[in-house]
This record gives sequence, C-alpha cells and structure tokens, in this order.
Amino acid sequence: MVVGTGAYQDRNEAYPLDKKTLRTIALRSLFSGSSFNGETAHSIGWLWAIEPGLRKIHTNETDLALSMGHNLEYVNGGGFFSSLAMGITLALEQQKADLETIRSVRTAAAAAAKAAGDSLFYYLVFPLAFAVVTSMVNGGNIAGVIIYFVLTCLAAAAARIGLMYYGYAKGTRAVEILNRNGEALKNASRLSGLMIIGSLTVYAFDSSLMTIGLPAGETLGAAVSRIMPGALPLLVLWLCWHLLTKKNKSLGTCVLIILLAVLAAGLLGVFGVSLL
Repeated sequence: MVVGTGAYQDRNEAYPLDKKTLRTIALRSLFSGSSFNGETAHSIGWLWAIEPGLRKIHTNETDLALSMGHNLEYVNGGGFFSSLAMGITLALEQQKADLETIRSVRTAAAAAAKAAGDSLFYYLVFPLAFAVVTSMVNGGNIAGVIIYFVLTCLAAAAARIGLMYYGYAKGTRAVEILNRNGEALKNASRLSGLMIIGSLTVYAFDSSLMTIGLPAGETLGAAVSRIMPGALPLLVLWLCWHLLTKKNKSLGTCVLIILLAVLAAGLLGVFGVSLL
C-alpha cells in the first residue's frame, strides 16, 4: 500500500536532530511492535516512534504529510534493533533524499536489524539474564523475577538508544555494516546462548538428579558420574546443540523439550516421587 507519493517541496537539508529527540524516539521504539497488523506490519508504531523527528525535519506541512504518509507503508520494524533502522531512515529524511531511496533503505535496514536484534536478545541477552537470577528463582526469592525484568528492560533500552545514535550518524553505511556482519552476529549469539543453556542444564541436573535414589542406596547421579562423569548434562547439551545447529530450531524449542522431558520423568516416578 503506497500512501505517500510525490517529492518534497523543500529540498534543503534540515538541521541535525538533537540527542534528546533521538533518545525520545529510541524509547518510543520500545512500543513499536504493539501495533502489528497483517497489512502494514509495524508501520503505525514505526511512525509514532519517529514522529518527533519528522516534525523537526519537515517544517513544511505538505512535506510532513508526505513523509508521514510513506512511513505508514509496510515495514517490518518491531524488533529489538528497530531504532537502528529508524536512525538510518531519519538520516535520509534529514538529507531530503528521494522517496524511493528512503523506501528501499528503510525496508532493507528494518529487515536486517530485526534479524540481528532478535538473534542477539533471544539467544544471548535473555538466557544470560536468566542465568544471573537462576539461583534466586530456584530458592523461591521473588526478587529474582524482578531483577530479570529490570535487566532485560535496561538492556533493551540501552541497545535502542545506542543504536539510534549510531544509525543516525552512519546513515546508509550502517546498512552495509549490518549486512556484512549480521550473519556472524547471529552465529555468535546462538553459540553463546548454547553455552549458557548448557551451563544452566548442568546446574539443574546437578541439583536434582544427584538426589535420585537407587535400590542399592547409591544415587543415580553418583552412579552415572562414577561410570562417566558429566554424561547426563553432556547429553542434554549435545541435544541442544544438535537442535540449534543441525535442525535450525529456536532456543525456546530446546528449553521446551528439556522441560517436557523433566515433566515426563516426574510423572513416571523417575525422580523417586511419582506425580500421578
């Protein structure tokens, strides 16, 4: 759907946006994903986020209406790195670039930023934050949940503000850098997340399976460790690695499989107490 057509009347480059305005846009981008719809994806939230910048760039009311119109077109820009794409788009708007150039760069930047941002947060930031509060949550301390929420929110806000500054300063060069290094970032995030999940798995199994009773009085954890130390956590770690790298499954799928396996073991009485 093309809403804004034509060309800007005022072709003079606008004054650079101040940091306060960029920071406001970055924080607004936190809510850009809430407006998702099947026709234009995140365009409504996208426009609401960058609106303070557009008003300062386009003092001509006709140009402002045109800019808002074409920024209401389809854009998949609701990810954790959406502010990077917004900064790039605002840099082009400030330069009064051709509308077709803005459209193509906006689409490419938003898609690349969403892929990189989702990989980094889902595979690294969220598991890392969970690892920090695991012991508190296992101990029944509600502060662990609050700390997890605060850590992830601060990480998201800091990333959006920093990337807004970076995208606005670099302009189209940021798209080239992101496309060149995006795959490496995703792979690094996935590997780091795998290591964190592996560590959490070892912690979980060390604290639960080591207490499973055997008929001879020896615990299952002790028996397995005596035969092959760390075999069970290593097996779960290998399973997660296989699902992530070979089957291209998400980190959430791996966690769900582990939870279902533990639940099934509890239902069958493997842990010494049957849930049935």
